Amino acid sequence: MKTNNAGYIIGAYPCAPSFHQKSEQEEKDFWRLLSDTPQIRGLEQPCLEDLHPYGDEWFLRHTPGEWQIVVTAIMETMRRRGQHPGFGLASSDESQRRACVEYYRHLHNKISAVNTRQPGKVIALELQAAPLAGNPSVEQATDAFARSVKEIAAWDWSCELVLEHCDAMTSPAARKGFLPLDQVLAVLAGYDINLCINWARSAIEGRNTTLPLTHTLAAKRAGKLSALMFSGTTQHGPYGEWQDLHAPFSPFCAESLLTIDHAQALFNVADAKTLTFSGIKLLEIDANADVSQRIAILHDGIAAMTRATQ
Repeated sequence: MKTNNAGYIIGAYPCAPSFHQKSEQEEKDFWRLLSDTPQIRGLEQPCLEDLHPYGDEWFLRHTPGEWQIVVTAIMETMRRRGQHPGFGLASSDESQRRACVEYYRHLHNKISAVNTRQPGKVIALELQAAPLAGNPSVEQATDAFARSVKEIAAWDWSCELVLEHCDAMTSPAARKGFLPLDQVLAVLAGYDINLCINWARSAIEGRNTTLPLTHTLAAKRAGKLSALMFSGTTQHGPYGEWQDLHAPFSPFCAESLLTIDHAQALFNVADAKTLTFSGIKLLEIDANADVSQRIAILHDGIAAMTRATQ
């Protein structure tokens, strides 16, 4: 489904005022200003109960009708894991693995409803291979993930399924600690499910800026690379030490390790025109930032992406 892949998918929600529980008026202002921004193909958007804290109808009413959506399961996955560390598609806790599969059933129903109303609106769902926190067994996590994928892949999806790789459970001082890339590729080999490499999440895994390129090359060699998303990470400053906090590009964020050159290196491997989607997910770390500052981060990210893909 590579219909209109001109422009970028923007993970704008960490910059939105609602991310910091600000007023509805600020949220309206944010989306109105973002709607006037060129080079946006659509949005990466989390789905908890709904696609937005104010509900699906509010979200669809306040964003351009032509924008497409990539739904991500990561925010609800991490929220649930805060309560139940076993929640995840790769969890060896069977009851929590089943609970996660049921959550994906909710996503299936949500996406089907949106795409029935407006065909092609949701172009992809980003899945994540979350294991049982604290269980170091890669074998058990891989087995659990394989069972989850077998079930989910059999459903009639109206969008593409894309596995977003997060830093691996085998990495030192893991942040998310999800399934390693080799095991992900092994499980997905028999399915029409491809990979999204997120720059920061791979950099965090290796605690270096070279692993994102290594992961991109590995996914490409396996014939599974279909998306690239760019978030930054830092070694110090307000965005922390190797945290998954979606730091902006350097030099907009002085401490960020994500540069235009690093992004360009990944696009040298994968031509943006051949991907299902590519884009950014950036966070405004200051909860009290005004709407103009939140928009400025995204404008800078889009400008960086434009230079990286030229």
